[in-house]
Amino acid sequence: MLSWILYMTAMGTLALVFALSVSHKLRDYARFRASLGAYKLVPERLLGVFAPLVILLEVTAIAAILLPTGPGVSIAFGLLLLYTLALTVNLLRGNTSIDCGCGDAPTPISGWLLLRNGGLLLLAMPHQPSEGSPDLLHWALVAALVTLLMVFYLIFEQLLANHARLQEG
Repeated sequence: MLSWILYMTAMGTLALVFALSVSHKLRDYARFRASLGAYKLVPERLLGVFAPLVILLEVTAIAAILLPTGPGVSIAFGLLLLYTLALTVNLLRGNTSIDCGCGDAPTPISGWLLLRNGGLLLLAMPHQPSEGSPDLLHWALVAALVTLLMVFYLIFEQLLANHARLQEG
């Protein structure tokens, strides 16, 4: 049953992280598109196709994660791996002043984002839960753990955004 609890906690957390990400991208699409362009991994002329594709893939990951069977965790893992690769390439280029494009507040890319993505990649590592018959207590525990992980995630995101503001001032 522990395997099921950990699996469901990981899936719930990933679904919420991607939902938050999509929400930010849609709320300020122009900023997201500019951030994507700043990575200089996609030709400028293809940003009009690529930016909506990224959002569509994130929505697909959310939907696939919420299905009891399917490729959800693999899609999430693949997206997180691509995002981590994009961060790494730009960090190696010394291009640290660009907005990561992943949150509500502009946040320059840094090694801290690699650490965050590493944690998310651990959650998204493809695995299957053991069979079990969860009861209300198990679901309550999953809800509590997802809430706890999301609080940590949001605190981490806010600390990164605050650090960026302090660097500017």
